[in-house]
Amino acid sequence: FDALCHAFSTMSTGGFSTRDASVGAWNSMYVKIIVTLFMFLGGVNFALLFRASTGHVRELWRSEVFRTYIYVIGVMLVLFVVAIFANKEAHTIEDTIVDPLFLIVSTITSTGLTVSNFEKWGAFVIALMFVLMFIGACAGSTSGGAKMDRMLFLVKNVRNEIHRCIHPNAIHSVRVNGKVLSPELVNKVIAFLCLYVMLIMVGGIVLTTIGIPLVDAFFSAFSCIGNTGLGAGVTGYGGSYDIIPDFGKWVLALLMVIGRLELFTVLILFSRDFWRK
Repeated sequence: FDALCHAFSTMSTGGFSTRDASVGAWNSMYVKIIVTLFMFLGGVNFALLFRASTGHVRELWRSEVFRTYIYVIGVMLVLFVVAIFANKEAHTIEDTIVDPLFLIVSTITSTGLTVSNFEKWGAFVIALMFVLMFIGACAGSTSGGAKMDRMLFLVKNVRNEIHRCIHPNAIHSVRVNGKVLSPELVNKVIAFLCLYVMLIMVGGIVLTTIGIPLVDAFFSAFSCIGNTGLGAGVTGYGGSYDIIPDFGKWVLALLMVIGRLELFTVLILFSRDFWRK
């Protein structure tokens, strides 16, 4: 029963567990590795997985977004390991490699399953988790967050704009997987990311007004709009979102709905033009 529930929870990147201690309840490296693998697959564009299953495995690595997904996880693993050593929490290979990799994949795919108290790894790890929750995994998957694709569009567009500052007459386009993206699509992505950040700021500020500590408030807002479900501080390991007052729960619930429906779908309801039509 537990295996079936966690299989559903992992591939859907839902993160629900039948145990209060989540996957950590089994204290098994084997279980952690298997769950990590399938969380990773849950964060990959399902169209790519389908193509790979029909024999076109090379298309996975040809995808620029998939390669970026791999690179981000790899870089984050190195930084997590450095932080763990710096905080003298490295005791076994499981503590040093398996647990941080599990948490990185769980966070970037918005699954939210946990295996240990990551807060003991230091504030630097919490900051990195903010980044992972914001980035998210690939579009076309069940993961939340802003999505790796949009972040790639943003980085390439920023690079082009910096180059234009030096060469004003230069003409650049944003290319992903060899295809040129239209300016309209790039502008929509930038607008989406700006709205995403603004909603996190508003959610975090509102939570601080009801007595939630600053870092915990913004972490919770970040976690909910990205549909990750992880908690830190008062909502972290040993605690839960139950401690949040009712008004705060309504705010976080709204952020979860907005994040799951990709912002514009919900925010358009607050437009006068929508109701006029």
